[in-house]
Amino acid sequence: MIKLYIFDEGGVLIRNHTIVDKVAAALRMESEEFRRLMLQDIFALSRGEIDSAEFWRRFATRSGIEPGEDYLRTLFKPARDEPTFELVKELAQHARVVCGTNTINSHHQINIELGMYEPFHSVYASHLLHYAKPDPEFWRIILKAEGVSPAEAFFTDDSPDNIETARSLGMHAVLYTDAVGLRRELVALGAPLRPPFIR
Repeated sequence: MIKLYIFDEGGVLIRNHTIVDKVAAALRMESEEFRRLMLQDIFALSRGEIDSAEFWRRFATRSGIEPGEDYLRTLFKPARDEPTFELVKELAQHARVVCGTNTINSHHQINIELGMYEPFHSVYASHLLHYAKPDPEFWRIILKAEGVSPAEAFFTDDSPDNIETARSLGMHAVLYTDAVGLRRELVALGAPLRPPFIR
């Protein structure tokens, strides 16, 4: 029996969350070059090991470019995926539903301000846990905090790597594509939701 439902945030409940191309354009760089330079520190940022100021300091040292602002914050303009948002709200009326997300502090604060975490009973953010998916410890921390076994937990994400790791831990894990498909998968697992297309 599933006692806990864990949802990823970016790419599942929100859209417009990927801003690499926008940041690269603001810096007048090719996207691939920005991606190459930022990959050295973005995971440290998402684990809360460094802050945004340190991220940009390191970036400037490597690239010779001094950003005029914190583009990771100012260009982040998330939008709700309304069908999935409504699914989570419905599920949360009858079951324990939490968010498990790889994020950074500025994005986390914006999501809070915009009510993006509104349907969840709790939020587990990588920069606060100091672990990020697909590190298995990310899920172990959540499971321990929620007092459930892997077999009692469901997880969905739009990343195949994250789904694979969650399954390897013994969790019920489904790759997210859209709200209709997710609802179908959840209903098949016995989740307290209306079947697809039935109102």
